[in-house]
Amino acid sequence: MFKGGIPGSQRYLNKNLRYPKEALEREIQGDVRVRFIVDVDGTVYDPWIEKSVELSLDDESMRLIIISPKWQPGMQAGRKVKTYKLQPFFYRLQ
Repeated sequence: MFKGGIPGSQRYLNKNLRYPKEALEREIQGDVRVRFIVDVDGTVYDPWIEKSVELSLDDESMRLIIISPKWQPGMQAGRKVKTYKLQPFFYRLQ
């Protein structure tokens, strides 16, 4: 889970997400899904696009995962474990 839970995740996205100029100009919107691994120390690594919309939106989603702070690692039987995470990014024009 993102440190700070859903409110922390929303603050992070509000501060860091930049709707790509190319997608704005072409009025592209949609849902990108990025899968990645959270290591036992909370480090995010090996992200990949599981559901693509368009290259600039995919790139922005990857950038947000790569620059994100450490996540809370998964727990199993009281021990921290490496986990896979699927993070959706919703791009909507208003």
